[in-house]
Order: sequence, then C-alpha cells, then structure tokens
Amino acid sequence: MDIIEALQRRLQEESLDAMLLYNFESSNRSGIAYVSGFSGSFAVAIVSHKGNFLITDSRYYTQAAQESTFQLVKLESGEKVEDLAAEIFSHHGMKKVGFESDKITHARFLSFSRAAGDVDFVESNSLVTDLRAVKSAEEIERIKEAVRIAEESLTETLNVIKAGKSEVEIAAALEYEIRKRGGIAAFSTIVVSGERSALVHGTPSERKIREGDFVLIDFGAKYLEYCSDITRTFCVGSPGGKMAEVYEVVYRAQKNARQSAQAGVIGKDLHHVAQSVIEEAGYGEYFGHGLGHGLGMDVHEAPGASPTNDKPLKEGNVITIEPGIYIPGEFGVRIEDDVVIRENGIEVLTSFERELMVL
Repeated sequence: MDIIEALQRRLQEESLDAMLLYNFESSNRSGIAYVSGFSGSFAVAIVSHKGNFLITDSRYYTQAAQESTFQLVKLESGEKVEDLAAEIFSHHGMKKVGFESDKITHARFLSFSRAAGDVDFVESNSLVTDLRAVKSAEEIERIKEAVRIAEESLTETLNVIKAGKSEVEIAAALEYEIRKRGGIAAFSTIVVSGERSALVHGTPSERKIREGDFVLIDFGAKYLEYCSDITRTFCVGSPGGKMAEVYEVVYRAQKNARQSAQAGVIGKDLHHVAQSVIEEAGYGEYFGHGLGHGLGMDVHEAPGASPTNDKPLKEGNVITIEPGIYIPGEFGVRIEDDVVIRENGIEVLTSFERELMVL
C-alpha cells in the first residue's frame, strides 16, 4: 500500500473528508514531501478520496510539477492560499478536514478557518506522523545510504582530529567530506571538546583541541531526503582521570539498550535499560536526555525512547540509541547508533567503532 492509499484509509477510519498539510518557509517541508513528493519550502497539500491537490506559488510551480503527481493549483500574486484551499473544500464538498496543529501557527489556522467558513477542522496530528514512523524498505535503504556517507566521511576526517585543530575546522572538514559523497549535512554538526564536550548540543567553537581531550562529534548526512544521525566520542592522546571509566559506562549502557530493543518494547522501558546502567555506576545525575528518537526525513521524529514515551516500538521504526554522561566543567561522552526495529531485535545500520578510539 502506498502512502496516499494508507492516508486515505486513515481518513476514512477517522470519518474525515480530507487532510490539510501546510508548509511555510520549511515549517513542515518533510511532511509535504512525504505525502506529495514536493520538496520546496512553501505549499499547501490537500489529500482526499476526491483528489489530491498541491497549492504553491510561482517560485516553486515548475519544481512542483516535476516532483509531484498531485493536481497543482498556482497561487497568483495578490491571492491568499487560504482562499484557494477554501475553494477546493467547497467545490469538492469537503466539510470535515483534518489538520496538524503542531505544524501551523494559531494565527494561520484562524486564517484558514475564517476563509473556509463552515468547514469543521479536526486536530489530526497522528495521521501522517504514525505513517512516517514505520519505514518502507525503500526508506530504510535511503537511510542506510545516508549512514554509509556519514561513516565514510567520519573515517576520512579522523586525520583532522588532533591537537591544535579547532572544533570549527573539524566540523567544516566533516561536512565537506559529506558533500563530496553526494550528501548534505542532516543538521548543524556538533563538535565539542575538552570541558565543552559536556555541552549536549554545543556549537563548534574556535577552541583548539588539546592533548588528553575528549572530542564529541554528533553529525549526520542527508541523502534523497533521508537522514542519518551518529555520535562518537574520541580521545586525543591518553584519557586521564575517570575519562576511560565514564566512557566504559556509556559503552555498556548503549550496548545493553541495543540488545534489549525489539518490536513491542515500550519506549520508556528501553530508556530505563540504559539509565539503570548509568545510575548503578553512580553517574545518573549526568544523563538528562532521552535515550533516542525516531529518524527519517527529519532527524528528530516519531517514535521516541524517552522517559515519557509509553508507546511500544513497532517493526519498521528507525530510531537512535544514544545514552550519554555529561559532567559540567569536565567532559562529556555520548555514543549514538541508528537502528531498525525488527520483530525479535534490531538491525544496526551504523558500524563505526564504538569502543574508545585514542587518536
């Protein structure tokens, strides 16, 4: 069953006449691309049993015609996209329309509501999200290629990770290698070193690497709209003090979580597998984020493996497994892999060395 057929079936189950998806300046670019194929930064998509429509303006009309099979509606200068959507609703008798409240501002929603008059808009955030969470074989292949590009790029960048190089130099070198291999950076590359490696989502700085530093690199490649997301922590020179001990704790926590993941496991229970290892080692207060998140067209999407996620993982989910320990003023360690949830375990997509690499 293709994406449109699956979404139309969900519409029928929810007694909806149509689904409205809105993307303004890339606010929901991946959602529109997922259902329609159009990858531009402005569009409204309407999916229904009576036809599928894509509204965009002159900047993207030709691109939309090349990428999407939806019926195109051109937004002319001076027109409002809300009015064109309302005309489609009226012409096709669409009275009950689902929308994603988490992808549209309140002001824009009110504008659609006023234009559409008697249309009943129904909050339907899970319809597309749930479909996207279970990947097809083709989607998984694209993620695998994004992983391959990322790992090859990291391997090529290892010779840059050394004392005297700055965090921004390493980040730039890594993103260049990704570009050379046909990908783009899936998100802003994180390279943090020394005491800055305790910044969970730190931005690369001009700080130069020193002997004995941990260097934490969190990065990903995007290939044909699909992302990889990998973290490795390296040591430049020999690790001192408790650095090797902390790394080993994170390594065990991540390994145990990988071994425990499979279809049916509750997201928060998987998180607690890793958390318990870290707590038993005495570092529980330094692990403050969720174990993992879904991965696909967005680098963060459903499902999750966090302390608040009470839904079971499903076969075909692609998630990250990324425990960490971050000691303020000292250092941080994180190890992150991308995995596909299978019936009796996982398929690990990432293969880069997980044990501590001393450079």
